[in-house]
Amino acid sequence: MDTEQFTTTAKNVEELFKIVMKLYWDYLGALERLIRQIPDTETDFLNELAEHMREVQKALEHDISIFQNAISSDIEDLHKVADRLKIDTIYKQLKQ
Repeated sequence: MDTEQFTTTAKNVEELFKIVMKLYWDYLGALERLIRQIPDTETDFLNELAEHMREVQKALEHDISIFQNAISSDIEDLHKVADRLKIDTIYKQLKQ
């Protein structure tokens, strides 16, 4: 792979990182706003949301580590970044 292709791939991964982080930020913010609106008496629902938020935070940590590993590795890993992200799992849960 030549330098131009590597640069293009790196820029694409950087753009993907920005998009994924914005999605996480927006989604976690929406969850926080939702939790604040739910009465304290709805403990079961609040516990469900809190558990879901923990799952999303774990997925975020996982996805950040994928990007960090890709940055410190070779071009082949850069190409595989999107396939290893967990944000798709969260999206599929939302569709249910």
